[in-house]
Formats: sequence, structure tokens, C-alpha cells
Amino acid sequence: MSDDNFPDVEGAVRDWLKAKTAIATIVATRVFFGIPKGAVETSYPLVTVARVGGGDSGSDAPDDNALVQIDCWGSLSANGFGDKAGCRTLANKVRAACKAVTGSQTLVAGVDAGGMTVVSDIWLPDPANDRPRYALTVEVAAISTN
Repeated sequence: MSDDNFPDVEGAVRDWLKAKTAIATIVATRVFFGIPKGAVETSYPLVTVARVGGGDSGSDAPDDNALVQIDCWGSLSANGFGDKAGCRTLANKVRAACKAVTGSQTLVAGVDAGGMTVVSDIWLPDPANDRPRYALTVEVAAISTN
């Protein structure tokens, strides 16, 4: 394995979340790297995934200790208020899925995670329109198996 064969942790987490039935029941396949351009109310609820930090573990293997932010976005009601309870349900499903990754587990073909740790879970509504959002920060220890 070469030194530069680091895994695409961000992409692996996104694809892994899409495949989780408990999450797909709520968002279908709406798991993105950012809010899609032209998103309308029927685009919600959805999940966004962004790498916000992390790096090498210090070992000789090309493993990656990524810090990933997973935002769980809720819907707005007809009167403009956010569905905080529904958003919390989605965040709980994402959190439970992440916490279940202990020991080595394949996220997607070519990327194994040695574990996931939910570091923070905060209420962070969109300042522009009060759209409900919970932001989870997750440490993902991953290695490329290609």
C-alpha cells in the first residue's frame, strides 16, 4: 500500500449514511456534501456531510482520523416554524448509526472504519430562516483497503 492511498472518508461517510435504512426512511437518498442549489421545501429533511478537520494518526499506515460534521436538516411547517422534534429524530438515527461502528467495519467498498465517535451534538438552526438543524461532529478512524 502506498503512502498516498488515503481513504475518501467524507465520501465514504456520505455513501454509508445513504445505505442506512433507518436514515433512508426519513431522508430517502437526500444525503449531500452541501445543500443542493435550488433546494425547495420538498427537498427536506436532508443530511449534509463535510470534513472539517482531522489528519494522520502518526502510524506508518495511510490511515485517516477525520473529523466530519454531519448536519441533520429538518422541514419547515406551513407557518414557517421548524419541526425540531422531527429533526431530533433524524439526528438520533444518525448518531445511533455512528455509535454502532466499533471495531473494524466496512463503510463502503475500499474504506474501512476502525470506529466512529460522536464528539458533539448541537442545536444549530439556520440563522437565515430558523430551519431546524442538529450538527453532529464525528471522529472517523478510517483506512483504505484498496
